[in-house]
Amino acid sequence: MVYAIVELHDVSPFHREEVYSALEFLEKLGVEKFSLLLIPNFRGEYPINRYASFVSFVEKTQQEIILHGYTHTGKKRLKDILYTYGEGEFGESTLGETYDKLERAMDLVEAMQLNINVFVPPAWIGNPWLDDVLYSFGFLGVGYRGRVRNLQSGEDISSPALTFSNRYGLSYVSIKTIPLLFALFKKHPVLRLALHTADFRDRRKIALWRLILSQIKKERRLISYGELLSKSRPSPSFQGVQPAGGLV
Repeated sequence: MVYAIVELHDVSPFHREEVYSALEFLEKLGVEKFSLLLIPNFRGEYPINRYASFVSFVEKTQQEIILHGYTHTGKKRLKDILYTYGEGEFGESTLGETYDKLERAMDLVEAMQLNINVFVPPAWIGNPWLDDVLYSFGFLGVGYRGRVRNLQSGEDISSPALTFSNRYGLSYVSIKTIPLLFALFKKHPVLRLALHTADFRDRRKIALWRLILSQIKKERRLISYGELLSKSRPSPSFQGVQPAGGLV
């Protein structure tokens, strides 16, 4: 059996129109299972507790909600230039900054009574402390660019993520390369299809996602992050152990 996770990145009140378009697109395509990557306070200006109707709308989809950073903004770093430009929020965060951002994010999540236990950092960029801090907050897993890590067992599940760039120049390149990468990973056991809200401003990307997802539905079983993590059992050393915040 081969699997796929369909995920919509950058879900925020700021992108509400694109979110609506994306969900309508997925519904018309018959994609019945997908994950919504929620930004609690996009750019520090759109805290979800001020947009109760939007959060309610997201909840009513009855799809898995994933925490996607805190503000989704970070320092511009030359080494990340191919992946992002100022959105690698956790890339250079210290231990204290990492904890503070996650605490603020979880305060908003809890204020809206959302049940979230999986994290995907913006641009899939983490830092040396992120896994431990997430574990201390009770998260079960974290998704990086090429893998999903089970924080209870420490197991890495290989899982390439296909996505388009939405930056000038690289956007065109990604449109040309995504079909090639899709063919390259055709037999990979677990594949992630990372749609971004910005994709729904580009008809070319919408058309390609339609083709790719139509094929995915025929060839793979759609699952959530939670289902993927449940397939990897905790190791004996972790069984019965609750997050205790060892580092923080």
